[in-house]
Amino acid sequence: MSSHSAIWRAKLNIAEDWIAGEDPFSGATTPGSAGLKEMSFNFSTEKMDGLPPLTIKNNRQRRASMQDAIDLRKIDTKLYDRRIQRHRSFCSSTEEDASLGSINLRLQYNTETHMLSVEIVQAADLMPQGSGSSANPYCKVTLLPDHPSLLRTRVQETTLDPLFEEEFIFDVSQHKLRSCKLQILVMDSDHCTEDECLGQVKIPLDSIDFSDNSQLEIWRGLAPYEEETPQKNHNGEIMFSLTYLSSAERLTVVIVQARNLRHPDQTKVLDPSVKVSVLQNSKRIKKKKTSTGHGTENPMYNEALVFSISRDILPLISMEIQVCHENKLGNDDVIGRVKLGLDTTGEEKIHWNDLISSKGAVARWHVLH
Repeated sequence: MSSHSAIWRAKLNIAEDWIAGEDPFSGATTPGSAGLKEMSFNFSTEKMDGLPPLTIKNNRQRRASMQDAIDLRKIDTKLYDRRIQRHRSFCSSTEEDASLGSINLRLQYNTETHMLSVEIVQAADLMPQGSGSSANPYCKVTLLPDHPSLLRTRVQETTLDPLFEEEFIFDVSQHKLRSCKLQILVMDSDHCTEDECLGQVKIPLDSIDFSDNSQLEIWRGLAPYEEETPQKNHNGEIMFSLTYLSSAERLTVVIVQARNLRHPDQTKVLDPSVKVSVLQNSKRIKKKKTSTGHGTENPMYNEALVFSISRDILPLISMEIQVCHENKLGNDDVIGRVKLGLDTTGEEKIHWNDLISSKGAVARWHVLH
């Protein structure tokens, strides 16, 4: 063997010992062996007996580091989607009208506490009313027949695929649960006119198995809304708004209009006016009235009635709005009334809560009883 070949072989042995993690001179483990394992050793032997260049490489694949740049193309965005993926549950209706959209619910009944949880998760593919391209949807939740009062979600602005994620709790005994029906109305909020119903779903609770206390997720198609209460059971409707200006301690009631008024005596031509009373401890402490409409069942008022109400007593009062037929002789005839306060239910309580929480003037329709 020539001297050049011997030198080349000696260099090769030293490199192999370092890669193996051993000092070729002392036999100790080299502290830098991990780094050396990833190095390439090139020994040129162009002039060493005509031997080809020798390259020694470690083929271990480099691991990703925390300092490496993130490749956004490798992120699965579906893992971060807040919207719940749609699926059909065991109790979905086979006769659902998908053209009106659908609604996603989560139901759970605790057999120990007798609490029914109804979570309105989301709605999808809603159909806007009229020529509109969008809607301002919210949901009305009712448990019939034992809990006829209406609960409602917040309004989701300008969308046909609203995400609600709101929960409502009903206290109902287990033996009554089977006779109850859950009604969800999907409404389109309109500040200028009456809110429109985009569709409804009714779920008889005897069709659902609550025996294991687990949470059930349901998708249901919306059906067209059908008025269950005949028109003859009430005496018309009235629209008004409520506003309280805390700095001036001023309560303003704007009577907008009434419609479809009916007097018990069908022979009379209506001359309707509206009386607004403020009550405390069931006693009338203030009252005001609008002008009188003549010969109409659909009067327009647009009149503001202002009351001075202290901030301290605002949570303690209630209000009564009466629509009356004005007689030329004798007392006026009461056509119908609406009462608002903390002890009321349904739309009346919702409207009153809006006033207490200072959400601003929102005009709502109310049925006269």
